[in-house]
Amino acid sequence: MAVQVERGLASNYVIAPASQPAMARFALQHRDIVTFAAQHVRTVDRLLSIADQVSRRLESLPGDAAFADVPRAFLDATSDARRRRIGDAVATGGLWREAMLDAIARGGATTAAAMAPDAVAFRERLRALIAAIWQLDAFCSLALASRRIGGVRPVLTAAEGVPRFVALRHPAVKGGVASNLTFHEQERVCFLTGPNMAGKSTLLRAMGIAVHCAHLGLDVAAEEAVVPLYDRLLVSITVRDSLARGESLYLAEIRRVKTIVQAAADGESVLAILDEVFRGTNVKDATAATSLLVDGLACAARGTFVIASHLSEVGEARTAHRGVACWCMVIEGDGDGYRFTYRAERGVSSVHLGMRLLDAEGVGGMLRSMVTG
Repeated sequence: MAVQVERGLASNYVIAPASQPAMARFALQHRDIVTFAAQHVRTVDRLLSIADQVSRRLESLPGDAAFADVPRAFLDATSDARRRRIGDAVATGGLWREAMLDAIARGGATTAAAMAPDAVAFRERLRALIAAIWQLDAFCSLALASRRIGGVRPVLTAAEGVPRFVALRHPAVKGGVASNLTFHEQERVCFLTGPNMAGKSTLLRAMGIAVHCAHLGLDVAAEEAVVPLYDRLLVSITVRDSLARGESLYLAEIRRVKTIVQAAADGESVLAILDEVFRGTNVKDATAATSLLVDGLACAARGTFVIASHLSEVGEARTAHRGVACWCMVIEGDGDGYRFTYRAERGVSSVHLGMRLLDAEGVGGMLRSMVTG
């Protein structure tokens, strides 16, 4: 109904007659225009009737600065005296009688507008109501999403602070393992290590979703959550090469990293999440570039930079750096087997499972057979 009313308000048809006899004749000659106008008036009446019911429900909700405009727009439109004239015309019935009220319902420049000299003000109230309906719909969607998360209301702190999560989980992973992530005051970089399939990317996404939800006013999938008020959320997870832009994978990564470094250099408070950064180049260059990136971002005045990497040597060389927090995904097991816990704790992972996975899939044995003939 709001869409139909909005379409009617934006229409440019003209209804000229001001008297009832002239309007009756006009209706016979231009029935399509009159029918459209009458339908618009009836839709406005129905919309206001429903808005009146919603308005009474909104009165019981607690006040909030971001929400205050919504109940006000509902109340202004439904309590307007001109709304009663529209309701009376619809109740009386008759195509041309309803169309006569188009000047009020649409605020159009017609001769009939003389019946309602302030019809333009009512039109603006209708438009404000429609905008409030869209805003209310967004708030309802956010509230429903927040309830489905089943988490906790986050605490937002100053931009200079550091995040803290207790039992953080990915809201889309049912039965997922929760992790505790805490940072000291000067720790700007979280360097996360661990083998493939250990849960690094899922943890990165869980943290990014949590921060995004917190800034939207939603609950966070955790038992406790303290989130700084960041200026931006920057993510480098699915970087790809591009033939259209003439970018190799490594160049695309560098340009994404440049955006993050520039924000840090400008003093912005950002949460930046990077997964397997610089994987588009050789190991030697990747190690040097990652080391420089970690050292530089650790000196940032504000922001949090979460970097997941297989390059454990980068983390091992920075375990005592006051600006770097080394975390790893815990792997349990010995030489005969291993088990993913999908849980994060302080430290640097020394587990390497690449060759084991190659053998587990039978590729290693096939290659060895080929080598030995």
